[in-house]
Amino acid sequence: MGLSRCGCGSDQGILIQRNIKQKVDCEGITMKAAGMILSLISVLILSPHVTGTATQTDWSGGGGVSGPVTDWGDTFDFEFDIYWSGSSDDLLLDIVTLNEPFEHTVDSEFENVTSVYASDIDGDGDMDVLGAAGSYDDDIKWWENNDGSGISWTEHIVGSDLDGPNSVYAEDIDGDGDMDVLGAIKYADDIIWWENNNGIGTSWTEHTVAGDFDVAISVYAEDIDGDGDMDVLGAAEEDYDIIWWENDNGSGTSWTEHTVDGNFMGARSVYAEDINGDGDMDVLGAARYADDITWWENDNGSGTSWTEHTVDGSFDSAYSVYAEDIDGDGDMDVLGAAALADDITWWENNNGYGTSWTEHTVDGDFNYACSVYAEDVDGDDDMDVLGAANGAFDITWWENDNGSGTSWTEHTVDNNFSYAISVYAEDINGDGDMDVLGAAYDADDISWWELIGYPPEGSLQSSVLDVQENPYWQTIDWTCGEPSGTGVVFQVRASDDFSNMGSWSDTLTMPCSLDGILTDGDSLFQYKAIFTTSDPGSTPVLADVTVTWDMEGIGNESGDESYALSLYGARPNPALGQAFLIFSLSMSSRVDLTVFDMTGRIVHLISDEYESGVHEMMLDGLASGVYMVRMSSGDFTDTQRFVLIE
Repeated sequence: MGLSRCGCGSDQGILIQRNIKQKVDCEGITMKAAGMILSLISVLILSPHVTGTATQTDWSGGGGVSGPVTDWGDTFDFEFDIYWSGSSDDLLLDIVTLNEPFEHTVDSEFENVTSVYASDIDGDGDMDVLGAAGSYDDDIKWWENNDGSGISWTEHIVGSDLDGPNSVYAEDIDGDGDMDVLGAIKYADDIIWWENNNGIGTSWTEHTVAGDFDVAISVYAEDIDGDGDMDVLGAAEEDYDIIWWENDNGSGTSWTEHTVDGNFMGARSVYAEDINGDGDMDVLGAARYADDITWWENDNGSGTSWTEHTVDGSFDSAYSVYAEDIDGDGDMDVLGAAALADDITWWENNNGYGTSWTEHTVDGDFNYACSVYAEDVDGDDDMDVLGAANGAFDITWWENDNGSGTSWTEHTVDNNFSYAISVYAEDINGDGDMDVLGAAYDADDISWWELIGYPPEGSLQSSVLDVQENPYWQTIDWTCGEPSGTGVVFQVRASDDFSNMGSWSDTLTMPCSLDGILTDGDSLFQYKAIFTTSDPGSTPVLADVTVTWDMEGIGNESGDESYALSLYGARPNPALGQAFLIFSLSMSSRVDLTVFDMTGRIVHLISDEYESGVHEMMLDGLASGVYMVRMSSGDFTDTQRFVLIE
């Protein structure tokens, strides 16, 4: 993220030019007229002022310092939705849970989409999206996450004219290190996997696992026999089958079929997990007609012998099944979605062996619940639950309030996602937190939502700065990075009474003159930085803020004033073509002024008697470069640096 400085320097000549130019720009005067006005600078600087500057570049000390302070240091007064830390000098918007999830559309014309999943298909380190759409599109596709942000997508077809693809999944089936794609093709009665030929998902070879699997409805992949390669599982709604196919040679070109259950009425969903904690993979299923949530114990670890265990035999129209440790006790629990019961439920694995279960309802009024998933959505280290409700048009997640799964808070992601049919969670934009991915059958949509991101606005209020003199206020300047859709603006105020700092100025959208904004002579100054974004994935960044002022009284050579012995250096600095050396004396004295270039060569020498007061003298005829001026008067010696630009 690049940082840019929008303008104001801290030296008088440049400040005068900037102030004049800003007034010219604001009032619409032509650049020719501006040039005429700028020619007056040499007259203006004959009445010199000494510039004061205060810069804040670090806020890592935190808030709670209201002031007044004589130096901002690394602290401030307070902030709202602004991130600061001891390890970073910059400010940015804080990460928060968004009040309204922010939707990003992957594809809005994928007709009758039935399933969605996320995986890194092209091996570039970010998450891509897969989808299956039946009835009209009859395609399995994947969308390339072009820059990893989830904002821009390129569509790629994996398989077309498939006659009702209903379920999609991704896994490395042939063991070559890249992601392949699996599909359950409902009306073709097929379980298919597509080989990712080049590892980037632009060339695919189709391989049939099973071609007579009546109403193939669900597909999954796992190492069922423990031999180190990926096997394939499927559910066939009309065959009433839960089947797994052994990957005979590890390359996915030869398969042996094994029946887990051949009478699982209306088999709708299949999954695999170690339910009894014995180290091998068991199988879970949801049966739509039998109203069953069931798991089968892998008796010998090789997947050739199975023992059936019913989790719930009256889960009306069991539609989806999943497994995760919901209560954080170290064993696997089971989750289910029931379409006619309108239920999202989890069952507690009481003894860790899967032989005793306690039912816990997450939501009993989730109209036609058809998909369930679990993930730590809010980043608090426990498992939350996600669901899609076909009848309610809802994508929802439920927060696991106490980590034990006995108390839930519902968070609606989208309640107008027409015939929501599939839900998943993954970090789509690579920002380290979980996003929600969903498919809507009737809306033809695949979308993802950011749940955690940057708030639309935040602000930081500085400590009150006491400049300890009567200032002529000059400029405010800042350095910031502003990605598209973001911004940093400021408000300022000044006062001579800390208990009554007064009202904030109008919003300052760019660095500018403070002339007419603040009252000269008020020595207490405060700023407010306001951050905005229209995209929860982007934040502006503030690197520093600088305010300048002139010290009142310099330039008055009246004998009534008492003057210090000081070298104020060259003004302006940098100087254009010529500079003015400014110094003051407390009494009549002899003064030596010596100007050196950066090689140490004397390029100008002035030695004379001067009365008390402030004095100036013009330097011209010098080439562009960096110079040092040394003032000596009695025991007093001081040296200042200045820059000359022709």
